[in-house]
Amino acid sequence: MAIGLTRRRILVAGMTHAAFVSIAGTFAIAPSAKADEQIESITWALPSIPETLFIPHAWMTYAGAIMSLVQEGPLAIGDDLALQPASADRWEEVNPTTVKYHLRGGVKFGDGSPLTVDDIVATFKYHMSPDSGSQLASFYNSVATVEATAPDEVTVKLKAPNVQFAFTPAHMAGFVFKKEQLADKKIGTPEVLPLGTGPYKLVEFVPADRVVLEARDDYWGAKPVVKRITFQAIPDRSARLLAMQQGEIDGTFDLAISDIDQWKALGNVDVVATPSLGVYLLTLDHSAPPFDDIHVRRAVAYSVDRKGLVAALLKGNGEAATALNPPEIWSGVLPLDEVRAFYATLMPNYAFDLKKAKAELAQSSHPDGFDVTIPASTADPYMVNIMQSVTENLKQIGIRAHIQEIDNNTWFTNYINHDKLGMQIMAYYPDFAHAANYPSLFFSSANAKKDGMNGSNFNNPEVDAKLEIANENADPNARADALKKVFKIANEEVAVVPIFWPASAMAINNKYKLTGYTAFWYNIPWAVRGFGLK
Repeated sequence: MAIGLTRRRILVAGMTHAAFVSIAGTFAIAPSAKADEQIESITWALPSIPETLFIPHAWMTYAGAIMSLVQEGPLAIGDDLALQPASADRWEEVNPTTVKYHLRGGVKFGDGSPLTVDDIVATFKYHMSPDSGSQLASFYNSVATVEATAPDEVTVKLKAPNVQFAFTPAHMAGFVFKKEQLADKKIGTPEVLPLGTGPYKLVEFVPADRVVLEARDDYWGAKPVVKRITFQAIPDRSARLLAMQQGEIDGTFDLAISDIDQWKALGNVDVVATPSLGVYLLTLDHSAPPFDDIHVRRAVAYSVDRKGLVAALLKGNGEAATALNPPEIWSGVLPLDEVRAFYATLMPNYAFDLKKAKAELAQSSHPDGFDVTIPASTADPYMVNIMQSVTENLKQIGIRAHIQEIDNNTWFTNYINHDKLGMQIMAYYPDFAHAANYPSLFFSSANAKKDGMNGSNFNNPEVDAKLEIANENADPNARADALKKVFKIANEEVAVVPIFWPASAMAINNKYKLTGYTAFWYNIPWAVRGFGLK
């Protein structure tokens, strides 16, 4: 547990370079809500509202922004990004493979029923069951058993030590469901709204359109400041801006950085930004033509103008990605300067070069090019614009690339189903701050399947072996060496094509404040983290 504090300090130091616009209280401890500050209602726009509110089948940031106010895990991620108690008031690492969680007394679900150890055990086992099709199953790959060992105690035993599992009870993978609801096939629909032990309860859900929450008077923690929150889907960026200008919404997440000046010009808005630890990337399906040919993959990698995209879309508020991991996410494993020095050694570096791209394609089994269609979410602030740049470059080397603009829910469903992957664009934000998070999801062969994030179907036994070391070895130096080897192989094999590491921005009516906005806004109960009237 002390590691979290150390990691936070390194993280703060490492992120300073990326700060821009105004980073308000990103790592500050949010003040507790006061009863006399209560607000009747707010309306919050999201680029997309999911089709289901059942997180195991809707593992997206926008679903998290809603359900993190309704559900919670045994633990939570604090504003300092360290682990803190939630529905468990304490936890104990008995040995490297055994963790005990002690339930807090008096915690209830939104229907007034008490949280029990059976609910936690049932939730964890749901994710572990292959029959459930949970998109978060990979976070439980290291778990051997989970059982109730006392009326107020749950014990998890791991197959082997795993540094990532410590975070699982604190993010979306750890949100606890009521046991009886997990057996209901309609959970997540308007007919069976998921119950949670968080500060709000669901009262209305219109799939893909809106969600309404009401504050709970019987929540075990601090009383929510806002009594009623309505989430409204507004996919179009201009429409969201207009809604804010006309006072129809009180705030929104996931602004395009290129739009920030327009938002600030509204006059009634504060724009708040934070380092996101996120990454945009292309996945290329290694299991089928044409991307099973490394020369084709290299041709694509050389065709991405990363620096140009950062300048055009992020206005410099982000960084061209040279690897999957943002450098800051290595904190606790490797110092920032050593990460950057290591990234500089990765060869080839795939800097934008259409001559090299043409030369690689000429060496491939598709020298005359081919047709490819890339799906892109219209709700995402950057995907379509990125692909417009990439497809124009690919056309110059003979690859006839086309963009398929689709809604966010369809885009993610197609990706996670691993159906005709070809080339995909992905935006991924961290579940927690650890260097093994991203490579385990995108490079492990265990995730090269339906409901897995390895959209490249990348499969390399040496990478799998090194990932085991990175996850199981207690020595940070051994973990760092293993991860370096993983990234070296992934770069050589073009496991993915990293594009950029963006900052994250939100807008809020300037009569309100939100001091607890962090890189994990979709995993934390943001509306009770320093939200209130100024």
